[in-house]
Amino acid sequence: MIICAQNIKKSYTTKSEKITVINNLNLNIYSPEIISIMGPSGAGKSTLLHILGTVDSFDSGNLTIESEKIYPHKDYSKFRSKNIGFVFQFHHLLNEFSVLENLIIPQILLSKDKVSNKNIALGLLNDLELIHLKDRYPNQISGGERQRVAIIRAIVNKPRILFADEPTGNLDQGNSTKILELFNKIKNKYKMAILIATHDQSIRKFANRNFLLRDGVLKKK
Repeated sequence: MIICAQNIKKSYTTKSEKITVINNLNLNIYSPEIISIMGPSGAGKSTLLHILGTVDSFDSGNLTIESEKIYPHKDYSKFRSKNIGFVFQFHHLLNEFSVLENLIIPQILLSKDKVSNKNIALGLLNDLELIHLKDRYPNQISGGERQRVAIIRAIVNKPRILFADEPTGNLDQGNSTKILELFNKIKNKYKMAILIATHDQSIRKFANRNFLLRDGVLKKK
């Protein structure tokens, strides 16, 4: 088991009321598998990913990632760099750097050897059939290619789990399918757990488990 979440609660307080976003959530995540989290806009899907990814705090409950107990409000930035990858709706690649350089930068933050950095990046691009893009810049490749490069960047440090927040939300159906096929290949090849928050119903055939988040409650679909 990679993640064990037990009775997680998260709420926000406004001037007039207290809004419960996550209510007594329980979820175990294993490797390798793909899990989809669906639900209406504002249901708390992104909040859930941020809590499980140690980016956001939670009010109560227990969260364990890779056998490490996660405490609210503690800085887990180094832990995230080693164990967790994130992909968002927009690629956030650095336009002034080539595709290969965009994959090397996250490794530099972990003080890895320069030669090793390049070899790991080239290996991933080759394994995932995007080696032909290595010397191009983000503005020289398509939107679908940029998103696939962003996914590879998220796994360049070989995390145990990958969180994806609406990764196909800005793409057409053809490119969305390519993204989902890439996730499936990553899951199988690198034995990774992938948690995807999405409105894209087509992901259901790629996911091992599907959940619906509504009114703070997570239910299996």
